[in-house]
Amino acid sequence: MASGLLLWAAFPPLDRGALAWVALVPLLWSLRKATPREAFRLGYLSGAVWFALTLSWITLFGFVPWALLAALLALYTGGFAALLRWMSPRPSLRDLLLVPLLWTAVETIRSSGPLAFPWALLGVSQHRTLPLLQLAALGGVPLVSFAIALVNAATALLAARPGRRAAAGAALALAVALGGGTAYGSARLRQPLLDVMRVAVLQPNIPPLRKGDAATQRTQMATMARLVREARARGADLIVFPETAVPLNLFGQAGALPEVAAWAPDRVVVATSFETGSDAVRNSAVVLQDGQVRGTYAKRRLVPFGEAGVTPGDRGDPVPTRVGFLSIAICYESAFAEIARTGTRPGAGPLVVVTNDGWFGTSAGPAQHAAYAAVRAVETGRPVTRAANTGISLIVDPLGQVRGHLPLDREGWLVAHVPASIPTLYVAGGWMFAPAVTTLVALMLLPSAGRAVRTAWQEPAFRRLALALAGPGMLVALQRPMERLVVPAGAWVLPVAILLVARAVVGGEGLAFRPRRAPLSALLGLAVVGGLGTVMISAYGRYGFLLQPAPPPGGWLVGGVPLLLGALAWEGWLRGAVFTAAWAWRGTAAALVASTLPPLLVLPARPPEVLIWSFLVGGAFGFIRLGTGDALGLALPRAAGLALLGMLSVLR
Repeated sequence: MASGLLLWAAFPPLDRGALAWVALVPLLWSLRKATPREAFRLGYLSGAVWFALTLSWITLFGFVPWALLAALLALYTGGFAALLRWMSPRPSLRDLLLVPLLWTAVETIRSSGPLAFPWALLGVSQHRTLPLLQLAALGGVPLVSFAIALVNAATALLAARPGRRAAAGAALALAVALGGGTAYGSARLRQPLLDVMRVAVLQPNIPPLRKGDAATQRTQMATMARLVREARARGADLIVFPETAVPLNLFGQAGALPEVAAWAPDRVVVATSFETGSDAVRNSAVVLQDGQVRGTYAKRRLVPFGEAGVTPGDRGDPVPTRVGFLSIAICYESAFAEIARTGTRPGAGPLVVVTNDGWFGTSAGPAQHAAYAAVRAVETGRPVTRAANTGISLIVDPLGQVRGHLPLDREGWLVAHVPASIPTLYVAGGWMFAPAVTTLVALMLLPSAGRAVRTAWQEPAFRRLALALAGPGMLVALQRPMERLVVPAGAWVLPVAILLVARAVVGGEGLAFRPRRAPLSALLGLAVVGGLGTVMISAYGRYGFLLQPAPPPGGWLVGGVPLLLGALAWEGWLRGAVFTAAWAWRGTAAALVASTLPPLLVLPARPPEVLIWSFLVGGAFGFIRLGTGDALGLALPRAAGLALLGMLSVLR
């Protein structure tokens, strides 16, 4: 718990980045005599406190979403702690290597895939400690996290095993991470930068709920027009709007693009809107030069649940302009290093970040989000212009130095000189540091994992579990291609095939159908789904979004039957065959884990909302299956849950 409290203090609004360098010491100290299972519990508890405090601003969307998010993210710190004690049963000099490797690998995994959440990374805590932040120019944020974890490992080792060897190892680690990092960063900060352009960011300070108000659209447009003209009068070469600043469609027959282009017809302008069309809704930006469209961009990395009704973009090519190649990151995307990196090339101009953090009020959320501007600047060697609707707006140079900022809840514009981009090793290939560390950790684990699998394979119960997972799982993974080939029969044939394969592996009893207990399973499952659905509807309702039932394709009668049949197959597979086989192999914990995780593996192409929902509901359904002994009764609540998720598809 202490490590959570310390690391929380390392993040905005307190900005005490120095505390991050000892934040892991209490956790590492508590693990010195722990078994891997005990280590997981300690790491999980520490992570739960850590994320609950760091992400306390999530309570703006409700207590339950905040608690669930902290509980899920704590699995990563629990996994880190368990792996550390599995690979190194007691503190030793080996920890000087293992701790930073494992921590960096876990952060890399947390930042990857459809459920990536690269928030509160250890390295981001140094966004104002500029000499140490310069390490990001070599290997990105993961290298900064590695250095911090190395110092924590050295300090904890010295406390746990005082002696000459530990002292020598700790001294070497401190010299490399702190001494070497500071020396490199200080030298890099002394390099001269030649200012080549003036950039402007606009902050209209319009409350988010007013942005969709038709009665204030002309007032909003007048505000933006005034801010653009004022920034233009100050000599800005590049003018950047915040996210969805134009309350109308820019494109289309009645689009506002001609009006917006006339505000600064001789400048480069990045204008933004929420484009609503007949076939798609996109969070968009358009680059104008001399009033002409040079390129467009649609947000690709959407916020789970927050942008459930938005269609993601499919390309992120930099846009050529006279101020250089512009690449754009919209809101949440600025937390993803690869979006900024892949848009960086020779001749790159500023990285344009547009956001609307007004949803977070005056909480720590806007400050934590703004911290990524300095990080992305140092990684890519590009100036960063961050335009935020209600703040915090920033202009940052390629070394992470803030040239100007506008605080929260203030209307205005910000104009500053910025230099040209400078090359970084990170863009040239240093970004491979994180994948390389993760691969190295996997290779280090491979021999032990291989021995464990070979030993387990000798057990008939384990082989049965493997078949229960693999057989139906392959059919689930092929669901979308099969549906395209045999529509509409695929929605009926595939669930039956899944049930038949699951039954063939574990037998009829393994599907866990208990007619007398099925009603209780269904009732408890409906309570879980109803509770989560209430939380979801309430969270949207706080911000004026009203969810309404959305019938499945074909209507409730035609589409409802295959929906229920699919839910029956899913529960017969996971809570039936997989749960039964895992229970026979290793008992309760194995059954709960094995029946909850498969959706994350076999449904990677599904929207993140579906994966998160499946994970939460699957975990709860596992406990219901444990208590009632019935699996197939859970089909009705699973179908009801999918119907609830269907309401998100009509969000606009």
